Amino acid sequence: MRIGDLEIIQILDGEWTTPAAPGLPDLDPEAAAVHSNYILPDGKMSAQLGAFLVRTGNQVVLLDAGLGPSAQGCGHGDCGHPEHQMKPQMVEAEVEEFFRSKGAPEAQVEWFTNMLRVQKLEHGWLEDSLTKAGVRPDEITDVVLSHLHPDHMGWVSRDGASFFPNAKLWAHQADADFFLSDTAPDETTFKLMLGVDSTKSRMKPVHNQIELWDRDCTVAPGIDLRHMPGHTPGSSIAIVSSREERAMMLGDVIHCPLELVDSEFAIMSDIDPAMAKRSKDILRQEIEGTNIHVSSSHFPGLEFGRLLKGEGKRYWAWS
Repeated sequence: MRIGDLEIIQILDGEWTTPAAPGLPDLDPEAAAVHSNYILPDGKMSAQLGAFLVRTGNQVVLLDAGLGPSAQGCGHGDCGHPEHQMKPQMVEAEVEEFFRSKGAPEAQVEWFTNMLRVQKLEHGWLEDSLTKAGVRPDEITDVVLSHLHPDHMGWVSRDGASFFPNAKLWAHQADADFFLSDTAPDETTFKLMLGVDSTKSRMKPVHNQIELWDRDCTVAPGIDLRHMPGHTPGSSIAIVSSREERAMMLGDVIHCPLELVDSEFAIMSDIDPAMAKRSKDILRQEIEGTNIHVSSSHFPGLEFGRLLKGEGKRYWAWS
């Protein structure tokens, strides 16, 4: 995607296929066709895992950092890991016990256990994707972490060492306080679902590289960060601007285009659903009917699209 004088390059790290999200709205055939590249006919949904690369001025900026090297973990579906093949009931029992202990509704418990049965997760592609883009990890000057969930910060370290040794790692203060403090949340869910270590442990080797921010700011010429909390306390988006053109990388403020089209639908993963809904509403109002192109680290192919305004409803169009 070219925005004025800047090019945004998609950097794939993997793909995650899960059961369709609860509450998925019914779509007429025309609308269903627009979303068919991630809402699949077999009752599943697919999501990319990835990042975006922008060269601007003297900086090489990576927006998000994927789930991480595949050696750190794998999914529980078709991953081939012997433990996951031999003991799926044990894993499901752990998930059920964990969610019930947190007071989760039975519908949510059922969805997560079903996900463990059918999900397929592949990841670890980011290093090769950077190579194809002609960039080495040590050439990255800035890594912007839209939030500190494991599928957005996974490549910050590998084997206990920094993967981007010369980069500032931009993280919002509210997320650092939440995920990296002595009171960091229990991340058993991610360990069970994704097979990865906690955010806190994976960020430990790179604490000296973290660049905290607590108000909207510019990280490089044409790249601005904007706090949009709800999914996590420090959840944010990145805005790329050049000449009269703009694009937004939405992190997990928006997981899939249908969350933009339908204001009542949301992927079940926001820490503060009410605040997340406010952030989504603000985004819709700002981009609807404009020429602002948006994408997310989970959009199919990391492709961009626009939110169009129609008679009494919204439409999605891929760029």
